Amino acid sequence: MEVELDRKDGRWVYEIKLLRRGGALNRLQVDARDGSLIDLRQREGHGDRH
Repeated sequence: MEVELDRKDGRWVYEIKLLRRGGALNRLQVDARDGSLIDLRQREGHGDRH
């Protein structure tokens, strides 16, 4: 959904928002220098409702 590059605590960090199947939202923070995962937060979706 969205990618941002921000400077946090002296390092460049990608903040990535992903919308997954079923409506789950993942927010990742990735170190821009080496690609290591700094933080992962998940919010569950509600699935398909008809």
